[in-house]
Amino acid sequence: MFLAKSSETYLNQAPFYINIFENIISGVQIEQKEYIDTAINDAKEIANESKSVLTIDNNHFFLITTLLTKYKERLVQLQKEKDFEIQTYNEILEILK
Repeated sequence: MFLAKSSETYLNQAPFYINIFENIISGVQIEQKEYIDTAINDAKEIANESKSVLTIDNNHFFLITTLLTKYKERLVQLQKEKDFEIQTYNEILEILK
């Protein structure tokens, strides 16, 4: 049952985030970039064990948990920045696809 629910969530959430990342990379609808950067920073802090996964905003729970399971090693290496490089967004986009 859990696997079915998690698969359903992935099928619903992944396209939403794929669209956002594609827009950020292409420079369209930049206003969502701040929310994505916040989610990436939250995932980075959790990966570095300076924040608990229980304290994250539910709005980006799917993205954060996806990053923690499939991108954790890279998260630990990221510098805390206000703006991430396009390469970071491209890498995350490939994970979501």
